[in-house]
Amino acid sequence: MLQIIKNLNSLQFENNKSGSKAPRKVIGYVYSEVQPEQKENPQLIAYSQKAFSLINVELDPLLKENVEILAGNLIPQTAKPVANCYCGYQFGNWASQLGDGRAISLGDVNGYDLQLKGAGLTPYSRFADGKAVIRSSIREYLCSEALYALGIPTTRAASLVITDTLAARDMFYNGQVKQERCAVVLRMAPTFLRFGSFEIERDLNPKNTLVPLLWDYVKRYFQTQQPFQEIILRTAKLVALWQCYGFCHGVLNTDNMSILGLTIDYGPFGFMEYFDKNYICNHSDNEGRYSYTNQPAICQWNLKKLAAALEVVKDKQEMLDQIDELYWPEYNKWYYFTMLKRIGLAYGDEPINVNKSQKILIDQLFEVLDFCQSNFTKVFHVLNKIKRHDDSVELLEDDNETIYELISLSSPPQVYLEKKKPKVDENQLNKILQLVEMQPGILLSLGVDMNYLNQQKQVFDEYKIIKNQSQEERLQKCQEKWINWIIQYKEEKHYQVDKINPYYILTNNLIQMVIDKTEAGDYDLLKKVQQAIENPFEKNAEMDELINQVPYKENILFVQSQAQKQLNFLQQLLLYYKSFT
Repeated sequence: MLQIIKNLNSLQFENNKSGSKAPRKVIGYVYSEVQPEQKENPQLIAYSQKAFSLINVELDPLLKENVEILAGNLIPQTAKPVANCYCGYQFGNWASQLGDGRAISLGDVNGYDLQLKGAGLTPYSRFADGKAVIRSSIREYLCSEALYALGIPTTRAASLVITDTLAARDMFYNGQVKQERCAVVLRMAPTFLRFGSFEIERDLNPKNTLVPLLWDYVKRYFQTQQPFQEIILRTAKLVALWQCYGFCHGVLNTDNMSILGLTIDYGPFGFMEYFDKNYICNHSDNEGRYSYTNQPAICQWNLKKLAAALEVVKDKQEMLDQIDELYWPEYNKWYYFTMLKRIGLAYGDEPINVNKSQKILIDQLFEVLDFCQSNFTKVFHVLNKIKRHDDSVELLEDDNETIYELISLSSPPQVYLEKKKPKVDENQLNKILQLVEMQPGILLSLGVDMNYLNQQKQVFDEYKIIKNQSQEERLQKCQEKWINWIIQYKEEKHYQVDKINPYYILTNNLIQMVIDKTEAGDYDLLKKVQQAIENPFEKNAEMDELINQVPYKENILFVQSQAQKQLNFLQQLLLYYKSFT
């Protein structure tokens, strides 16, 4: 019978006395002791006092000792630096050992695990160098605090230190390697345990001795004997809030899912500027597995993988039944409640019972947003100008002005066409469809879904229509859709909207401006943007002026990458086509 422990200190952790940081497979341990690497000329360029207050610290940013600690050059006397071991499914495929490849935990303070990301090589670095460059560090630092300010559960980021240490990076994976300056982010969470932390038994410890110990810790953290239910509910709420604010994580692998229902590991994330239900923020996501519209279903898939990993401590079928019973109702509860709050039809902190007509209203709103590709931040401020007048649902003069504003928030013609433009060659697609007619079994042998080809055909059919459509015709259809929706909207009782619709979100274009300035040695923009995203519901004249200067740019390299991958795929199929013709 397994011994149940009451203190994590009793876990049999790896004692890496040799100090070796060489990447390797670690079998039978939850973490490895490791020392951060020394960084050259560290500079503290930003910090969050709100985050530091969680551990009762009022940071002195001028104290050299503080900067050295935040860079990982100096280790506090009572700290015990470790790197965590975990496994995971990446893009649906088992990836075996992963782990903290560049993050090193110093230990717990006041209930928070303090972790230095970009601190150096660990046994889990695999083929990487354990470093983090300025680009990725700024993204994680700002977005962690931005989501927190929006009320979305997240790990926190307390400081950003840049250094003169360099790392070789191929930013667009096109062979153009350059040396970039490194940085370190201090991030915080009650625990950094992930779904993947419980998957280490599959390959790394067939004795099944670690998961029971970890699960005992989880039960004590949640103070319940049924923590799996809590994990389901927290995960469902988290992704519901992502959807409500247009946030796309980008890499929802099981190793990037927090056991606490926190947003964790900020990589190629993206906030939508113009709404697109099929938005993909990760250039490596060729098939859109982690697209905006797929996020809720993927999180449910990840929960089922967690259930499989936990079958040594709990009945698997019981957990799967709990997922089926609890996940979607909890997701829908928070999703519809939050969206109703955003358009002034609900208030408070606890979800209300949403009726069928309200659900239909929200669903239809997203259909209009997707058709018009509306600015997903500004549109809610405009919608809340619409009020009922003496219980009348008729459109008044003020409403007509509001409708004009809503139409003006539609994406520009070039953006609209770029998002709708097919990413594959039509002639090749047609030849492949001909091949399928002659040899229907060829797709099965290649593991290709016919739905994929049909979707591509539909994209071409739609694009042929819209590319010949004038902007006036498109906006006229937007107007009709907005009018129909607003008439239904005015039938509902409205409430005062308060601190639910942000004025500022962290778009990739805005972040890139911050990165460019920071890399050039100018930190003023970083501080201005941090101040704005920490207070997203307050108007900021300086930020408004800045936002108006941020040009909207599609990620052309991303679009080209997606198109090339689709093209290569079709060319592979054509090789088979030629063998039959």
